[in-house]
Amino acid sequence: MNADPRLRLLGAPASSDWPESAGAVLARLDETEVVVAASPDADAPARVAIAAFVAMIARLVPHVRIDCAGDLPVNWWQAESWDNLLERLKEVRATSTTAPTQQIKVGFGIAQEGYDLYVGGGDWNVLLGLAPVNLENGNAHALGVHAAACLAVSQVLIMVLRELGFPGVALTDQAGTSGRIETNLVDHGLHTIDRNTPEQFPPVPGRPLRVGFLGVGSVGTSALALLATACSPMLNRTLQASPSLEITAVDRDAFDPGRNPYRYPALLGGESDHKARGVVERLKVLGLAAEAVVADVGSWNSTKADPGWRGVLVSSVDTIPGRLDVADVLGERTLSAGVSGTELHVQWERFADGFACPFCDFVRADPPLTQAGVFAEVTGIPVSRVLALLLEGAALDASDVDMAIAAGRVPEQRREALMGAPLSDLVRQAYAEAEFRPQGNSAGPGADVVAVAAPQVSWLAGTLIAAELVKDMLGLPTLSRRVDLDAGGLPAGLVRSVPLDGTGTCVCHSGVRRRWYRAMYSAAETEPATPPRDSVSFLPTTSG
Repeated sequence: MNADPRLRLLGAPASSDWPESAGAVLARLDETEVVVAASPDADAPARVAIAAFVAMIARLVPHVRIDCAGDLPVNWWQAESWDNLLERLKEVRATSTTAPTQQIKVGFGIAQEGYDLYVGGGDWNVLLGLAPVNLENGNAHALGVHAAACLAVSQVLIMVLRELGFPGVALTDQAGTSGRIETNLVDHGLHTIDRNTPEQFPPVPGRPLRVGFLGVGSVGTSALALLATACSPMLNRTLQASPSLEITAVDRDAFDPGRNPYRYPALLGGESDHKARGVVERLKVLGLAAEAVVADVGSWNSTKADPGWRGVLVSSVDTIPGRLDVADVLGERTLSAGVSGTELHVQWERFADGFACPFCDFVRADPPLTQAGVFAEVTGIPVSRVLALLLEGAALDASDVDMAIAAGRVPEQRREALMGAPLSDLVRQAYAEAEFRPQGNSAGPGADVVAVAAPQVSWLAGTLIAAELVKDMLGLPTLSRRVDLDAGGLPAGLVRSVPLDGTGTCVCHSGVRRRWYRAMYSAAETEPATPPRDSVSFLPTTSG
């Protein structure tokens, strides 16, 4: 059995055979049929969120049957019907000649019994349960349903692969939940909100927004697709957000048709254009004002006409030099997203206001030499070589990977997959993937490690980003600094504020940068006299 793109990151090279443990994982996925059903009352935005669920689960499970009443509305994937959606996804769909032996039924807004998983929610509410949950009507964008759909994908994977050791928290595992997830995208508490409450949703007109996407990878493309779903006049006939939305997308890389689609729910397969240019062309077709910059963040920052960025920067850059470049832009506000495995976070950041800036939180204020020492210990590669690999654009060569294998830090079957990859691939092991050792494997460094593609992680991060931007345009309260989630777990119902670097080594301590920031945005004194401690807020768990 040859390598399968659903397990691509930690698998053997294409010329080799998969180990038996990986074959068992694929067999479970291939023998499963997922039936997707929707209430006849599901409105158009909710049905688009159901299409997103299909676009994710069809990448993992070859047998997908859609039993949805009502037409499929105009959508990001340009599908004209439910059957056409599966046809549009054929380049990225899992395929198998194995007949299904088990069936998992997922119902969106379904009231009758007999389903394994029920999904609901609305624009802001996120509902998931083992018993029927409400699917709201009159939605404008149903971003809450998109978030619930992402959690539903993880629950399906847990149902299918749990006996093999797949990680994650099933709905049945959490005491006190009664097999139900209930949260929202406004304050992220473990409760739903009433969108008709004037105190929470003041009737204010939409506000213009200028947003720069720094990085158009799996998270960036997901966020842009969801933002378009909410704001494009062609995709959203009940447009509530301000029509004055200006988007700039910055990324120097091109899509990799062989690798990207399984982590990129927004893609249909075969895309090979530069990421920024390809997505922007689609946004323009959808009636949005957008421009593409095919360059790295540092080059863009040094050549743009005006210093800083008045508006919001969305950063999903995942390299240390790239994050430094993001901080160096001195944007008015930054919305950062980070992903590691199935874990993710989204955080609002300003500059030198007592809380973490785009750089100090990412690198934890460790100087490069200290960080290189940690990476050297993790990988078995000498510090001198690690420092070179930390430079922008540097890639692992055969000798680097061989040293990591000889040190017992990585299985030998990963050799070809890692050659030419960035150091972060070796350190992090998996990005937007669920990594585990199937039962029966040894725990040693040479043991088979399977990483199942997890497109729901990128889509969930994109949902959180799009929700924050839409709230900003509508004048709704945005996230209080930072929320952390695990797509393979259950929402914790907490947000937190991370303080700025306390060592004084981060760029946000630069007096020159602070003066520039205040001058550009006419900011008053932004930093408190005493920097705050890392604070965590547990939000109410009662319905409200």
